Amino acid sequence: MIKSSFIALFSGTSCILLVIAVTGQQSFLGSLLGYWVGYSYTLWFHHETLRSSELDIRSALRRMRRNLMSRLGMVTLVVVAVARFQASWLFSLAIGIVTGVIISFIIVAINKINGERGDKRSA
Repeated sequence: MIKSSFIALFSGTSCILLVIAVTGQQSFLGSLLGYWVGYSYTLWFHHETLRSSELDIRSALRRMRRNLMSRLGMVTLVVVAVARFQASWLFSLAIGIVTGVIISFIIVAINKINGERGDKRSA
């Protein structure tokens, strides 16, 4: 999981940096920041879900609710900071967040499917 996540993170980062180098537009730095935020959001969610799955239902729900507010606070902080200091980056930031969430979700799903193939299933 960790190895493929880092490969996908660095591949996406290098693609965005290549686009910035070719086009020369600084506003695409917002998409780079958004990609990192979206990617870390999904991996943080996956990590906390795995940790909460071992708890009883009440404490797991409390923990997931608290972590949801933390994750939303992180994303809100990044969006507000970008809006305050670099308003021209907002659209590319949104595109980057969506791209990071989608790519990291696909990586997590592929790893989950590949991990379950060796399990014996009861019929």
